[in-house]
Amino acid sequence: MALQAEPSKKGILSLIAIVFLMIFVTALSNPIYRLLTGKGGGVTYTASNQGYGGEVIIALTVEDERITALTAEGNSETPAIGQKAIAQYNETSFLELSDAYIDEVSTHLDAVSGATITSGAVAAGFREVVEQAQAAEAASADSKTVQ
Repeated sequence: MALQAEPSKKGILSLIAIVFLMIFVTALSNPIYRLLTGKGGGVTYTASNQGYGGEVIIALTVEDERITALTAEGNSETPAIGQKAIAQYNETSFLELSDAYIDEVSTHLDAVSGATITSGAVAAGFREVVEQAQAAEAASADSKTVQ
């Protein structure tokens, strides 16, 4: 005859507390690691160039040598052509670069047909932010090897 133990209220509360603490520690481990190591917290690089209707702004965020965000904005561009071209960059070329290592990114972008001036502004801004990020990553790597 096997003895079956009834779960006690204290035992159940202890188990719940242990599970809660495990979840809490797991959730905080990444931010604590970043704080202690100085890693993370992404750096955003921006560039602004003249498009057909106004400024075209490119923003590139890099965290731990990887691209975490890359967007183009041009609210003054013509809706049917320039803004459509910017949306195409955001939805295709820039989206494909998400999570890529910054030092492996080429600065070449294909132009969008019919939006030559906007495409030029996007390409120039993209080249600028990638070069800024690559230079910063190279300087960071150099400072780590000197230490």
